[in-house]
Amino acid sequence: MESSLRFNIADRRLAFTGEEVIHEYNKDRIIEFNHRHRSALNNYDLSLEIASVRVLNENINVVSNLGAFRNRQLRESVALSAAMAAAGVSLWGRGSFAQLPPEKATKEAKEDLKRANDRTAAQIMAEVLHTTANKLSLGEEVLIASTITEGVRVKPGKEAGGNPTIAVGALFGKKHHRAQYGLPMPSNVTLLSMGNDVIDGTTKSVMGLHSSFTALFLTESGVKRHLPDIYVQRWMAGAYFPEFNPREVDLMGAAEIIAQAYGRNSLKGMSSFFLERSRHHLAMDTLNKAGVATPFDSDGDLFPALIMGLKEVSFPEGGHLDSMIGEIGGSAEWAVGALPLVWRGGQCLGMLTSQYSLTRTDLSFEEKWKSRFHFTEEEFMLMQDARFEQKPFFSIRDILEEPFAGGVAAFGAITDNYYLPALKGVSWDEADNTIHVDTLVVNSLGIMEIWHMTFKCHNSLKKTKSLMASPKMFLSGQTGKDLENAIKHFIDNSEIRWRFRLFFNNEYYPALIPVRDKIVLLHNALDTLVGRGALNEKDLEIIRITQSMAPHWFYNTD
Repeated sequence: MESSLRFNIADRRLAFTGEEVIHEYNKDRIIEFNHRHRSALNNYDLSLEIASVRVLNENINVVSNLGAFRNRQLRESVALSAAMAAAGVSLWGRGSFAQLPPEKATKEAKEDLKRANDRTAAQIMAEVLHTTANKLSLGEEVLIASTITEGVRVKPGKEAGGNPTIAVGALFGKKHHRAQYGLPMPSNVTLLSMGNDVIDGTTKSVMGLHSSFTALFLTESGVKRHLPDIYVQRWMAGAYFPEFNPREVDLMGAAEIIAQAYGRNSLKGMSSFFLERSRHHLAMDTLNKAGVATPFDSDGDLFPALIMGLKEVSFPEGGHLDSMIGEIGGSAEWAVGALPLVWRGGQCLGMLTSQYSLTRTDLSFEEKWKSRFHFTEEEFMLMQDARFEQKPFFSIRDILEEPFAGGVAAFGAITDNYYLPALKGVSWDEADNTIHVDTLVVNSLGIMEIWHMTFKCHNSLKKTKSLMASPKMFLSGQTGKDLENAIKHFIDNSEIRWRFRLFFNNEYYPALIPVRDKIVLLHNALDTLVGRGALNEKDLEIIRITQSMAPHWFYNTD
């Protein structure tokens, strides 16, 4: 069903109607940027050549601060991490499935290509953070702990789960600080928490469709609760509304609370975003009957949260993207989108839903919606583990100790963005050896900017592209002794060993538990991942060889 109240976001694209405020980098600022980030840029044989910042929203959130992110190198490194990851995905895998001949365009091929794009993004994002955290000056050091990520869940009717990502438990910082994690840290070292969704809109990235991007945030706030990687129902708006228990307030009641937050006496003219999924049709129908528009997208539900309530962004016929009311999506996407939304003065609630019920194939979409809170015993255990049994819903304040502590979020555009048209996808010029990347940056003061950056390849675009390849690319065609030699090359070479270890942790995290500087390998988890198609026999071979060649990386659990 499509109508004036229900429409695909691609058919009625949002436009930025605010004042254009653009700050160009002069030569001195370019030189300073390249000096600050020379180690991270040298990983890919690049330097910044041209840059400008487009300011979207300068409204300062007076209850927040920048904290450690007063350090420009740290602040810029978040944007650089998102930008480099977007560039790598674009060079290696943007539109990869759309380019396959029809006879090879299978569901299995699509899943492999999606994993490849996630792998590239996770690898580069981790490399930039690793390099930056290792090079920060004494007195400005940080230790970054990955605490929120998309994990191992099987997506309803979509994919096997367990795609490469920067897993919970990953640490970035100097070796002696990583060894101290969990113990008293020197006063000159700032602990940071990281949330990431290495690609939001992974299907779009392999199809070459709009609005796919890399996503991460770093914050000084500690994490109070583990957020299980299962689907959550979400209520979000660009204006603050008081917390309410969604189990005690129906859909229309929630809509009225959010309308009141915007100072409206009627629901007419309101909009609420949804992913186009059968599980959402009943909620969309209900809201449409009340006059609430329900714009939808086929993939990616993180970015809409970033622009909710932004007055300078409007639909062609008028009106803004106001809210999500009852939309169901991933917990990582909720958290990574919720923090910058709260920085901007918005509000967000979430509630864990039943993954089991949403994955059932014997239920109609009405039945799925009605059974979204029918939890299995296993799911109740997850809720107990996360301490969500007393208060079944949560806000970002339930997840983070101090949401308004210093922080920065960044979103690197892989493809052109239909929510913020000025955010263009990665482009490159082989003749000129340049790469152009746009990144949306939101800081804890609530300021929103688009960073337009053009990088110059020192040697060639081909060389830079090769440096952005995941180690998996060099292993995928190898078998037997050749595979052993290739892995030995990575492990024996001190200059690239760290890249291989980042790959190993990002790729196989569902079956790994980090313990200090070692990892415990969960063999039963490996069997499960292979059984559902998330990993294959080649992965088992890579793991076996790595264990034999780098036994000091692992705890012996025999």
